[in-house]
Amino acid sequence: MFQHFFSDYLVKLQETNQQWWHDFEVNKAVVNSPLNKAMQEVNFEDTAKLFEQAANQPAAILKLQAEWWEQQLQIWQNVALAGNQTQLIEAEKGDKRFSNDAWQQEAMYSFIKQSYLLFSKTYLDTLDSIEGLDEKTKERITFFSRQAINALSPSNFIATNPELLKLTLEQNGENLLTGLEKLKEDVESSADILKVRMTNNNAFRVGDDVATTAGDVVFQNELFELIQYRPLTEKVNATPLLIVPPFINKYYILDLTAKNSMVRWLLEQGHSVFMMSWRNPGKEQAQVEFGDYVTEGVAKAVTAIEDITGQEQINAAGYCIGGTVLASTVAYYAAKRMKKRIKSATFFTTLLDFSQPGEVGAYINDTIISAIETQNNAKGYMDGRSLSVTFSLLRENSLY
Repeated sequence: MFQHFFSDYLVKLQETNQQWWHDFEVNKAVVNSPLNKAMQEVNFEDTAKLFEQAANQPAAILKLQAEWWEQQLQIWQNVALAGNQTQLIEAEKGDKRFSNDAWQQEAMYSFIKQSYLLFSKTYLDTLDSIEGLDEKTKERITFFSRQAINALSPSNFIATNPELLKLTLEQNGENLLTGLEKLKEDVESSADILKVRMTNNNAFRVGDDVATTAGDVVFQNELFELIQYRPLTEKVNATPLLIVPPFINKYYILDLTAKNSMVRWLLEQGHSVFMMSWRNPGKEQAQVEFGDYVTEGVAKAVTAIEDITGQEQINAAGYCIGGTVLASTVAYYAAKRMKKRIKSATFFTTLLDFSQPGEVGAYINDTIISAIETQNNAKGYMDGRSLSVTFSLLRENSLY
């Protein structure tokens, strides 16, 4: 059985690898992109600073290492003497990597899981204990270290993942070959950094599976289309509502299906709802700046709604970067001493103070920004595939 399995599997693996290396040569741009090189440069500089500071405070590091060794021995003793009965360390609630029963019930996998979790905790605790690093450097080191730690999870390797090992034997390795094929497709469809697909790109159709609420395009220009949704109530509020979605998402992020559509809910409450659908930019829009999204974007939408409804004021809601543009539009009206055209503005997950951007700040430094600008200038726009990877890495534990 095993001889037949390995012979067939190795032949197919060799064929797949040959195609892989050919495609790798063709797609070297993904690996050697300016953004990848910039992140490597930043990580090298940050690591040098880390080692310099760590060398000056060995006592704290040795203390944590001693604690790790003591706990590691305890894990070994627990597994050897009590099997899987005692867990010294558990995965955080919601960590799906270790949801299979084997991680808890089988001694070997329990030992592997606990050893990995203890190592991860000790490593991050060690980073946190090192003093002398500026806040931004420490945030970057912690962020990228977390990426590496999660990449090393035993759930990512055949020999240490009971669920994957069982599936591989059941399918004679076909699942691994399928995975390699999908990875090859991901490399081919990536931009300047590898983008691993999270969904079946052909699983949804606009109007059928998503964006199911009826509406009509009532205005458009170079930057956006304005959708007016058809009312669902006999009486409609006089003051219309404009929704400004992010220009890094499709407008139907707020109108998925009938059961989870904010647009439909608002219509059912009697609101007159308008939605901006931003154009996916190409090189023709290379000269468009953020200010244009204010003056030629939200401001134009407000004017169009006033013309359509006859109302002198509207309510508005902005989501994510759409909220940032909406806030900028309100400020623009105030700076120009224009009449109060936006009666109320509501913001969802909107960042206005960019001095504290959160974990995405790991990408915000001169070296990486310069690399991104180089890529953007070459194309005339920022490739959405690269942007998608940036946000996916904020949830590397659950997505990779």
